[in-house]
Amino acid sequence: MKKPIIPNKIMATISGILFLALASFVLLFLIEHKKLLSCTKNYYAVVDDSLFDEYFSDIHPPEAFSLISLSDFYSLDLNCGNEAKKGPYACAVTFVTKNEGMAFFDGEKENAHSKNYSLRSKYYFPSAETDFNQVSSLNTSKPNFTISLTDAENLPQGNTAIPVASKYAGDQGYALEKETYARCTVVIPDFEKTVFDFFDEFFKDKNVCKDNITFLAAVGDIMVEGGAQKTLIEDENGLEKVFGTTLPVLQSNDIMIGNLEGSVTESRKRIYKSYTFKFHKEVLPALKKAGFNYFMQTNNHCYDYGEEGFKDTLAALKEYGIPTSGAGYTAEEAKKFYHTTVNGTNFAIISCGAFPIERTGFNGEKTATATDTRAGILWQNEELFENIKKEKALGNFVIVNVHGGFEYRHKPHQLQRDLYEKFVDCGADLVFGSHPHVIQPTEWYKGKLIVYSLGNFIFNGESEFAVYGALDSEIVRVGLVNGKIVYTEIYPTRHNETSVRLR
Repeated sequence: MKKPIIPNKIMATISGILFLALASFVLLFLIEHKKLLSCTKNYYAVVDDSLFDEYFSDIHPPEAFSLISLSDFYSLDLNCGNEAKKGPYACAVTFVTKNEGMAFFDGEKENAHSKNYSLRSKYYFPSAETDFNQVSSLNTSKPNFTISLTDAENLPQGNTAIPVASKYAGDQGYALEKETYARCTVVIPDFEKTVFDFFDEFFKDKNVCKDNITFLAAVGDIMVEGGAQKTLIEDENGLEKVFGTTLPVLQSNDIMIGNLEGSVTESRKRIYKSYTFKFHKEVLPALKKAGFNYFMQTNNHCYDYGEEGFKDTLAALKEYGIPTSGAGYTAEEAKKFYHTTVNGTNFAIISCGAFPIERTGFNGEKTATATDTRAGILWQNEELFENIKKEKALGNFVIVNVHGGFEYRHKPHQLQRDLYEKFVDCGADLVFGSHPHVIQPTEWYKGKLIVYSLGNFIFNGESEFAVYGALDSEIVRVGLVNGKIVYTEIYPTRHNETSVRLR
């Protein structure tokens, strides 16, 4: 039987069909293979959207992988299988997110395949309404108080923060700290070194954004002429003998302010006054070691030994590196603020005189105020108010120390109150008062703190003080977080002839 003969045209047609089929198969194979290669070689570090926008939008990683935001990653047409868009594990090396949690929670810990990179930290504070009438150390809250828990920015006005387990924000082990960090998790082990090397290098120079904590305090009149001065200069245990239990409080601050009530001079040319005070300059290192790093000089005893004694005082403070302000060799110098930056907070500190004329006729405004040709102090005036406004406009935390009011009055006079409130109205964040020799109230005014009179911190040799209640004083200590008063503490003290102690 003869085989059927297939015409050449039919054979050609069949061959063409088979060729096209084979070519199509090969083409489809190559297309799918290319997609597979795309899925296995174009790796991504997938980053949480907000974190990507903040840190990584203009960053170029090594060739081994690309950085991409989470939303952009999910919009890719990867077509790597049904599970491709359900997570980074198919086509990603790492997944970076922001995680937040209080330090007293365990949170997600690092392991062999993940690392945490700290981005920012925020403290939280239990706080209660401030009661400045309490007389026990460290207690400025009412007995039946309501506790609030907030960050510094949202601390209720008039509240003061409370230490947690005797720790303040910023102390090692403070419990109420909230941390934000980037968590990098590698899902393809072969890329761990490349990925971690990149992120280690990237984050090492990034400053962690933290709440800045600063403590400052002030005491009232310091007059150590006589026994206290002798002990501080000559006794190797002089600090402990003179300051006793107040010493740890004094030494625990970034800024410690005191009113140096007298002249630092060896001059014997005292002016006509009821009382004149002077100290040896050798006492200054001891006072500095006690914690004082700013002395107010704008008081009614700064000119007890005339301009010569005043200049000696300025020279001695400069010699021992103790700042002052509101005092200078000229009026221009006297009106300058003392500026310092502590833990990211910029401070502008000024002192001024506002005390009344003495019984002997001593008029500080006329006699001791600096002029173009005379060294002296800054007196409260309209230019000072304008300068306070300027300092506040620069973003500074403004402190005004004022020597004013009337002696032995336990409540501020209305003129005194008006002046101190005006300082706040102009931009002062904190006003410390001295001169009355006795304690006057501490009050909030428009969210700022006014201490009308700190009293006599140490003022040896004056027996009349017991009669007027001028043996009692206080250390007022505040803690700032990012320039806002958060902690407010009053430490009651009592002094005798040659020493001072906490009550």
